[in-house]
Amino acid sequence: MGVYDSYFNKPEPQTVFVGKRAVIQCVISGSEPLDVVWLKDDRPLSSHCRTSCEKNKHSVEIQRLEAADRGCYVCQASNNIGTAECSAVLRVIDKPNFVKPLGPMAAVVGAPLHLECQVDEDTGVTVTWTRDGRKVHQSPDCKLSFEDKTVILDILKTTLKDCGDYVCTMTNEAGSSTCSTSVKVQGKLLLHLLFFFMLFI
Repeated sequence: MGVYDSYFNKPEPQTVFVGKRAVIQCVISGSEPLDVVWLKDDRPLSSHCRTSCEKNKHSVEIQRLEAADRGCYVCQASNNIGTAECSAVLRVIDKPNFVKPLGPMAAVVGAPLHLECQVDEDTGVTVTWTRDGRKVHQSPDCKLSFEDKTVILDILKTTLKDCGDYVCTMTNEAGSSTCSTSVKVQGKLLLHLLFFFMLFI
């Protein structure tokens, strides 16, 4: 049997988080001797990738994945008859990082308050909002959303109690990132008093 008939149980595409372990394995049968070489994106593997062979099972193992480990892994087998290969794509998911953080914000009592930020990753991501260290929950007056890597907090009618330090935390299995902003709320009473004072100048 030549290498042209050699591959079965081909490796499947994988999606794994940064810091986790990944194993890519294929089973090869063919006329000995077989020369087996692993490549990533047509280049030799990094030094932290460990290759092994047990009987006819050939594997690449990465104990702690890095973002740079994502790519297409190819197993090439050759003998005196010819060469054959199979491949598998490894998708490595990093922690979410903010590409558009929260900015400083001022609001007026009774007016809407809109906070928005964006991240570069949304796979397996959970979102937590806090104000002055206390968790902000969805309510009829406070709408929370996370769609297309954009995180939004909308308060329909701002009150004085909505002022404070807001922190958005994004978390997945690879880690977490935070961004924050300080929200200042101006009361309408101050504006009314100022207008009344100006009338009598």
